[in-house]
Amino acid sequence: MKKALVFVLALIMVLAALPVVGASADEVEKEAERAYYPAAEMVERAYPAEMIEKAKIMFTTRDITDAEIAWVKQATGALIWAPADDARSDDEIIARAKEADPSLTNGTRSFAVIRGYAAAMTPNTNGSQADVSVDEKDGRIIMAITGDFSHFGFIAKENQTEEPVEAEKAALRIDAPLKMAVAFEDGTVYYGGEMKEVIVGKEYAFQMCSVNWENGVYDENGNGITGTVVYRMIAVHQDEFNAIADKAKGDPERFTVKGIDVIDNKDKKIFVNIDAEGTHLETDVNNFFMAYRFHFVGEDYNKKTGIAQVINTPVESLSVNLPLGSTITCNAYNGEEQVDTADVFIVNNSGKGVYDDVELTSVNDFTWGEKLVAEEAPAEMYAEEVAYAEEHIEYAK
Repeated sequence: MKKALVFVLALIMVLAALPVVGASADEVEKEAERAYYPAAEMVERAYPAEMIEKAKIMFTTRDITDAEIAWVKQATGALIWAPADDARSDDEIIARAKEADPSLTNGTRSFAVIRGYAAAMTPNTNGSQADVSVDEKDGRIIMAITGDFSHFGFIAKENQTEEPVEAEKAALRIDAPLKMAVAFEDGTVYYGGEMKEVIVGKEYAFQMCSVNWENGVYDENGNGITGTVVYRMIAVHQDEFNAIADKAKGDPERFTVKGIDVIDNKDKKIFVNIDAEGTHLETDVNNFFMAYRFHFVGEDYNKKTGIAQVINTPVESLSVNLPLGSTITCNAYNGEEQVDTADVFIVNNSGKGVYDDVELTSVNDFTWGEKLVAEEAPAEMYAEEVAYAEEHIEYAK
């Protein structure tokens, strides 16, 4: 029964795609036999036997021989096909599909691109997925779709303009915290307040950087340090932003939802509403950086902290903005003598930042270890640590 059903599916595929009008019954049957095996393999791979037996599947074929690109949309995901020799990036192909099909910009959250002869599932994040397979048959390129989908669309090659379609661009302000910079993968660096031209829908990778305090510069020539976390920014229009924000509100542990942006804290991806008034990339505390205050046991007087390429001249009671998720090598000094070093992992606020018994959610405290005051502490402190501490409690304050 299962084999017979799949053969019927293959026969339907042939009848739907056969270009010759008036073909004989023998020709149709032979064509079905040739189509049977790939169709059977695809159906059996995607669906359990009991579903096939009950014929609860949808099997569709489309001839995309003359297509520049073609796409299958299912719920919140769209799979886009392009020829193997298409030199455009995935982002450019996705933008081309969005331009041709406005529905792809309304509620479609996940996109994937396949090229040439390939097979993949629609990147649907809400429910089932459809199995899409592209193969050559008798000189034609056939897309076979197994499963439910919203719709199929394509752009014919003859509709392709000789000049590439100009992508939609917009101006976006880049904000950075004090004594930090935002460095993008193309080499541009922003210190806060500058405008950046972006393509709507395109991802831009960037990193948070601490600058050299002496000259206010970050570069690759010894000024400042680069954060190890790579973020990705995408500017989107209001409708797409609303759909992303609505979904993100259901997972507050993963997403930070604000009026102009949504931050995916797991994938380090930031969606910026390009249509919002005063829109900008806001690299804020606890999401992109953390202020660290450095202290010493006993007192901070004549005790200093330095960070190579950032604070080359160590200072007392240091408070410095550092990129989240990075390990920063810091040095402690007593007077002019270096007395300790530590690799400090920069994390968001953990409740350690406290001043006058008030928790500061925008700062973390780091206190250098006991050994920093060992030379100044009396020798008997080590013989009877507990007793001495109780008797001389004022010393430790």
